Amino acid sequence: MSVLPPFLRRAVVLALAVATALMVAAGAALAQADDADGDDAGPTRDVDILPLEGFIDPPVAGAIEDLIADANARGSELVVLQLDSSGGVSVDIASLAAVVRGSEVPVVVFVGPFGTDAEVRGAAAVLALAADALAVAPDATVGPVLPIDYAAPDTEPAANVPPELLDGAADVEGLRELGLDVIDANGLEPLLTELDRAELDGRTVTTLADDVRPRLHSLGLLRRMLHAAATPEFVYLLLVVGLGMLLFEVFQPGFGVAGLAGLILGAVGAFGLTVLPVAWWAVALVVLGLVLYAVDTAMAGFGAVTAAATASFAAGSWWFYEHPSLALSGWLVAATTVVAFSFFVVVMTSILRAQAGPAADAVEELVGRPGVVRSVLDPEGHVFVDGALWRARWGAGDEKVTVGTPIRVTGIDGPLVLVGPHRAADGPGDEGDRDEGASSGRNDQRPQQAPGG
Repeated sequence: MSVLPPFLRRAVVLALAVATALMVAAGAALAQADDADGDDAGPTRDVDILPLEGFIDPPVAGAIEDLIADANARGSELVVLQLDSSGGVSVDIASLAAVVRGSEVPVVVFVGPFGTDAEVRGAAAVLALAADALAVAPDATVGPVLPIDYAAPDTEPAANVPPELLDGAADVEGLRELGLDVIDANGLEPLLTELDRAELDGRTVTTLADDVRPRLHSLGLLRRMLHAAATPEFVYLLLVVGLGMLLFEVFQPGFGVAGLAGLILGAVGAFGLTVLPVAWWAVALVVLGLVLYAVDTAMAGFGAVTAAATASFAAGSWWFYEHPSLALSGWLVAATTVVAFSFFVVVMTSILRAQAGPAADAVEELVGRPGVVRSVLDPEGHVFVDGALWRARWGAGDEKVTVGTPIRVTGIDGPLVLVGPHRAADGPGDEGDRDEGASSGRNDQRPQQAPGG
């Protein structure tokens, strides 16, 4: 397993501390709201239900532990975890299983629902086998148990795991043949009907009485975001898109929306890199490929550097994760490589050429030309002249000039086109006005043509 760099580890610890504080505050507010609802409805016993999909990761483990603790504090009748998970990443499954086994409120794991081909593998399978009861949909499977944690593949399985499930999977009938007591259920409603008056962990649970209410829970907004950030494809795309936006800002004046979005996406992607077992050398290749694309765009070479950037980016994407089970699909790697190539070689090149503006002799021809306002001049904005979009300044007064107003170029001032009102008597060949405007306002700099012109 790769070692996380110290600076990134400190950043993640700080981010998780902030996230934990927010979740505790949100949980307290939610608990108060639920208590208020319970007071209005009269005394009830809850059947707490938490549907979960994807990896068993730290946000999911935290949600399970909090739910079980809250259920025990409220004296709930039952906790049901509906699972569909392909394994665990960066989670202490032994501690989580101990929380499940130590709960005074019985905990049932339901692998389903029917029609989804649900499965529990790795850490999720260990969690299912630790529950007080295991329910499995007819088309669902349990196992294989190994590897338990993709980020720690040497994690040893618990003693209660049947050897047949270490490297294999079983459905309802197969699990029963292994000597496991399994409930066959199509969905939550049939499961609750089956569990009514059942003996679980030394107590009789009631699920259909008038004072018993099913209570559906979710991960919550923050945990859902962190859980999504632990999806292999999502982490990869967050990193690529975030870095692409930051490199885009390198070619722009100032720091704008794209740069801010890039920082946010990159930060969320960095969290995912700390959870999933990435190959850091492959991550470095992806970053190197994007940087080489940016350098090649600035040089406008489009030769050996372009080929090196494409090869580095594609290779790093293909071997991005250490474990084969997390490997990115070939079509995603190919599609992302094509998009990165097209963005830097085609889109960014077009933007830079547009920003550079036309040749000096073409600039001289702009003076005296008619055009139309494309964004409000107050006093600066954009005008459309000679088939291109230009940054412009209104020089005929202090009023705002609305979109669609006819104008005429009167001069050039650095990166700006100076414009004034277009009069019916003016013509594009008015050389006197053109020379006067050119001599009064133009210097040696060329105007900037905005992207998209």
